[in-house]
Amino acid sequence: MSGFETMIPMAVTAVSTVAGAAGKASAAEKSAAAQAEAQARQNQMILSRQAAEEQQQRDLLAKASATQRARMGASGMGGAGGSAAAILAGMSGDTAESIAASAQSSALKLRGASSSAGSGSNLLDLATAGNSGLSVFKSFYEAMD
Repeated sequence: MSGFETMIPMAVTAVSTVAGAAGKASAAEKSAAAQAEAQARQNQMILSRQAAEEQQQRDLLAKASATQRARMGASGMGGAGGSAAAILAGMSGDTAESIAASAQSSALKLRGASSSAGSGSNLLDLATAGNSGLSVFKSFYEAMD
């Protein structure tokens, strides 16, 4: 009977080891799912912030263009053709470049966030990077007033 008595504790140990491994795998799966969900929320936040900045830049362009047209009209320059068209086209080009730079910055944030998931990057670094285009355009518009 001594052989049977040693077999029972070994069987119980083997069963508990298998159950423990299954529990660890389940915890790892839950952790991976939580990380994936957090990454998806972060990506959505980056995309929505980028869309809001783009809309804000387009709104500022519309205001700046209207202001510039009014100034040119008040000074006797027509708003269609010549210097007026060149000025407005330049403003539109600057805004398009700023929007493209912002989109590129957002793409880099998304790529960096997905490649460094869990590597210690924080949201503050991502939130403060790449906002120079909008602030430059704001200062341009404020200088026109």
